[in-house]
Amino acid sequence: MNPLEHLDQRRGALARDLRKMVRMATVNPPGEDYRPMVEHLRDRLGALGMGPVVHRVPDAEVEAAGADSDYPRYNLVARWDTGADETIHFNAHYDVVPVAAADWSAAPPFEGVSRGGWLYGRGAGDMKGSIAALLGALRSLRHTRVDPAVNVEVSFTADEETGGALGAGWIVKRGLVDADYAVECEGASGSRVGLGHNGVLWLEVEVAGRSAHASSPERGVNAFEKMAAMVHDLRSIKRRLGNPSRGWEGPDGRSRQPTINVGGVVRGGPDQKVNTVPGKAAFTIDRRLVPGERLADSEAELVEALARAAARAEARHRVRPLLRIEPCLVGGDGILPRSFARSVRAVRRHAVEFRVTTGFTDLHYFVDAGMPGIGYGVNGERAHGADERVSLRDLAQTARTYADFLVRGLTRD
Repeated sequence: MNPLEHLDQRRGALARDLRKMVRMATVNPPGEDYRPMVEHLRDRLGALGMGPVVHRVPDAEVEAAGADSDYPRYNLVARWDTGADETIHFNAHYDVVPVAAADWSAAPPFEGVSRGGWLYGRGAGDMKGSIAALLGALRSLRHTRVDPAVNVEVSFTADEETGGALGAGWIVKRGLVDADYAVECEGASGSRVGLGHNGVLWLEVEVAGRSAHASSPERGVNAFEKMAAMVHDLRSIKRRLGNPSRGWEGPDGRSRQPTINVGGVVRGGPDQKVNTVPGKAAFTIDRRLVPGERLADSEAELVEALARAAARAEARHRVRPLLRIEPCLVGGDGILPRSFARSVRAVRRHAVEFRVTTGFTDLHYFVDAGMPGIGYGVNGERAHGADERVSLRDLAQTARTYADFLVRGLTRD
């Protein structure tokens, strides 16, 4: 029996593995259930003889990053050394975004219910499904006594949903990764192979006013109204980003524009009340950068636009960066994307398309450290939304793709 045949006989095990992980509510923020999840993954990799090591991020570093040290951060690194000349690192994050449980109708968010060929649950697609597929692929090789054609290094890391600095970024920065290439287990799926991701800039804009009793509003300065005027003024930035001259053509031949989303989070001051003139208001900005844009230039353009808007609104404001990630792009003619595409084509039976995802992943940490990388994982649906789910068939096909790639390795034909 070969590894792919073994996987075909173990499809039920993939679903059970994923269901168990979905039931661990590793919600970030704040960072719940990280320890039981990492202990579970440690035991799974330990059973495969990969010598997993769990690394706890020092509390001082967690606090310095603006996270809550009452919720410790853990990262796991393991290795299967076959004596090959080259090593490939597989990374996946285990944290998930928060849920609005009342919006879920197909199944509760943390039960991992299977129905109609789908498994429902927060993280089923983003990205515990990819973890289950990778573990299934590794198990199939062990069970059939087939060594990978490359040395395999695996990391399961924290906090990708809040930028990854305490997860993938942390293990790379501390030299815990020793590989030639990287596979980020998200960023493309099906017959598509990922060659990178958009950049992202998150800003919080705080607008100051002066509190007063709502019965005498003339005595105050309404921060919310000032904020609303500024947000209205930012429409000019949205129009500018939509100009075709700002577009970028991806490896799939499709044109993509940079984007801006205003107001993902809106808040008032600590003294907000119905009968109070708001003395403080704040809103967030999510600016996505296409490859070819520079983070410093994009931030400067946005900060300047905010300053002009504040001047017109006669508002006092403060801008605070929350997250900065440069766009990440790798070439499709390298040995890793060509070799991985071969396995995708063999399993999926379709022509392979290269793409750059509009979201961001942890791939940039590895690429910036000198490891050419690609992105590939399960084809989940409704990520970050209600009734997130993954097809059980796709879960199995993704595991087969990983296994096929590990058996074939890198080829220079």
